Amino acid sequence: MNALGMIFCDRYDNKTPKSELVYSRNPASMPFGGRYRLIDFTLSAMVNADIDEIGIICKENYGSLVDHIGNGKDWDLNRRQGGVKMLTPLARPDSNLSISRGRLDALKSIKGYIADNSYEWVVFAFGGTVANIDLEAMLEQHIADDAYITLAYAEITAGSGEVLLDVEKDHTISAIHYQKNAATKGIYALGTAIIKKEDLLEFLEEAEDNDYSHLNRELVQKQLGTKKICGYCHKGFAHIVDTVDEYYDANMEMLNTANRDDLFNAERPIYTKVKDSVPTLYDFGAAASNCLIADGCVIKGIVKNSILSRNVVVEEGAIVENAILMQNTKVGKGAKIHYVVADKDVTISAETELCGTKGLPIIIGKGKQV
Repeated sequence: MNALGMIFCDRYDNKTPKSELVYSRNPASMPFGGRYRLIDFTLSAMVNADIDEIGIICKENYGSLVDHIGNGKDWDLNRRQGGVKMLTPLARPDSNLSISRGRLDALKSIKGYIADNSYEWVVFAFGGTVANIDLEAMLEQHIADDAYITLAYAEITAGSGEVLLDVEKDHTISAIHYQKNAATKGIYALGTAIIKKEDLLEFLEEAEDNDYSHLNRELVQKQLGTKKICGYCHKGFAHIVDTVDEYYDANMEMLNTANRDDLFNAERPIYTKVKDSVPTLYDFGAAASNCLIADGCVIKGIVKNSILSRNVVVEEGAIVENAILMQNTKVGKGAKIHYVVADKDVTISAETELCGTKGLPIIIGKGKQV
């Protein structure tokens, strides 16, 4: 696929209160499903489409992301030409911005990097999209439609996608809506788009001249009716992780076998950083049901409907239900936790009881003891 990949790792939404989960990391580097990071899905989709140069755009808290991706060898991106590159929009020497207002500002700041590449197409996507999108099929449709830009979409609930789209039978998008009704399903954009490089550079010149700041409104909505804007239907599992509720829901949906089979299919594998660990130990008296439990854990208590990352310890008499426990979390003897999201290196003391709800899980920050 003769395309340059671009992955946005930030939501650029200052109105959304930040959770403790992203105080020390970029949203795209959030652990997911006990083994992966959110960015793995977008990164793998590009690799599976033979995109061999990918720029990762991040403005802050990207230390964890750099550690996870490294030189890109786990995605076969450690190469002399192309490969994976970390791009920081506020680091350009000619920038007169103290903040990056959105994805469009980020793209404007790396316009030179895009122009210097010889690829015909640009694929840009959000690193918090949990979906296994077939980008090759999307490009084939984009070319067949002779579209200016094509957006990937799926029929999902409002909390799982970006903007609501009206898509016609010939794939053209006739309208975009920003008001979402979370109670109903709809056709929502997944934050992934394909555009010809020349068209993107021309738009970025116009955006600089007119001080545009909103990518969807200026590149997509403003062009409706004058240029052919199309949608590509992704029919598999899809969820955009934007809030704590959505993060919890998307993880819990991985306990559904059908969702896992769709997301982790053999035709388009999901790659991640390889970590060799010993097998998980289930002690006498341990019980686990409807769970995803990574390597290196020690289970002595009861675990139900939960997701455990590597090296989690659940002591005797402890009960873990409807929880997400990240790496190196320890649940003490006799502790009872329900609807809890515990970050890395958390210690939950013996006999402690924590009980959140599905809509409001208890969040425990990295390295804390409760």
